[in-house]
Amino acid sequence: MGEADVIAKDGETLVFIEVKTRKTEYYGAPAEAVTREKRRKYRLFAEEYLMRNKLSDVFCRFDVIEVEEDKINHIENAFFT
Repeated sequence: MGEADVIAKDGETLVFIEVKTRKTEYYGAPAEAVTREKRRKYRLFAEEYLMRNKLSDVFCRFDVIEVEEDKINHIENAFFT
């Protein structure tokens, strides 16, 4: 169904994180590679993860971490499902 690069907790919030790397911005910023289809798959994966782990009352967030050369940019709430 899909996968998450990182699953972490920020306080009581469960965070599903997509890590995108680019050597240059020729094709756009790394976060731009998180397409509508990728976001849809993340939502489905998160729903399955929560169900399998019996986590019905957990707040979730979807972040993107952009890696470019020597820069790292953490985008919290990068997208909503």
